[in-house]
Amino acid sequence: MLTRYQKASDMTYVAAVAAGSPLMRTSRDKVPNPDKSECEVPAAAEIDIRQLRHHTKNTLQRLLAVIAETPGLCDTPAGEQLARELEHRISLSAAISNALFGLTDAPGSMQERLRHLSGAIVDLMRQPDQIIRIGVSVRGFCPVALREAFLRGANELIGNAVKHGMKDRSAGRIVVRLSSDTTRTILTVTDNGWGFSGQPRGGEGLALARSFADRHGGTLVLDGTDGTQATLTLPHPVA
Repeated sequence: MLTRYQKASDMTYVAAVAAGSPLMRTSRDKVPNPDKSECEVPAAAEIDIRQLRHHTKNTLQRLLAVIAETPGLCDTPAGEQLARELEHRISLSAAISNALFGLTDAPGSMQERLRHLSGAIVDLMRQPDQIIRIGVSVRGFCPVALREAFLRGANELIGNAVKHGMKDRSAGRIVVRLSSDTTRTILTVTDNGWGFSGQPRGGEGLALARSFADRHGGTLVLDGTDGTQATLTLPHPVA
């Protein structure tokens, strides 16, 4: 159980990370050197850092919402419940990072990683009283060189489905499919949420997903006619 002091410390740290403060700098960050005219982060590392910040920001938003929605926050039972909720969501955030980057365990099969990632994202980002079912299927062999791109793309697309497609809905369903043939692999994330008309609203999650497609010469297509279907297609590397 988190103590009151620990909760405040964790929230301060997460807020600082989401804001891009020096607390979250890694070895990939380039700190300006007064002896050099310019210091730039490589394009690939820049995307990596952006996704880390975006994921942390989403977590912070959910934590703040939980706090705001808790009745009788100063009462002891509510405080205990809040602490449990914070612990649970922080654990889910760690599980997502592990599925994406293998931070604490050696990566499992693609199917295992995609299932764990999908379930953790939905559980992390849904409202406490929401019921969102998620189905995951994997068919064929996804080349090792493309797995990280698909996992990280799935992270953003599933997050968008929960955050936007399922906003203010009591229940819903998300289906994640990864299918590979001899020349390409296709990821589809489909939800039965609100959908959209015209061009989808741009955001950091969608921009990150497009950047993964661009990095590998692929495409990202969205259809909001009946719910939302996002399709990420990447060609297989030439042997």
